[in-house]
Amino acid sequence: MRPSREPASGFRAPPYASLHARIMAALDAAEAKSAGKESRDLREAIEAWWRAQQDWNEQLLHLFGVHHEINNALVGIRGNAQLIQRSATAQQPGVKERLEVVIRESQRIQEAVGSLRDARTALRGPDSASRAA
Repeated sequence: MRPSREPASGFRAPPYASLHARIMAALDAAEAKSAGKESRDLREAIEAWWRAQQDWNEQLLHLFGVHHEINNALVGIRGNAQLIQRSATAQQPGVKERLEVVIRESQRIQEAVGSLRDARTALRGPDSASRAA
């Protein structure tokens, strides 16, 4: 498991959580001054938006979770390529070079998948970064 950290690729937590808090605080202040139908309608609209945003976040978290499956597959690919590299088969013309390409390209994929992990960590927020797999 990786230690808690800021995402390396520059992903930051989305700004809508703090925006939601600011909007709700402003709405609470407006309601304290006058409890009209407009403020109730506005509160309902904001809460509907917030629920929709949370649903969207869950869908994104699920999508970004694919990084784990990709990494699992890469472990198998790289491990098998390394085993073949150590066998007599690697002595055949062109085989060693092709295996090196497989290993090198699997490393590139793993690095790219790190961006998905970082995006997922940013979306989950700093309080759950240690649970991000």
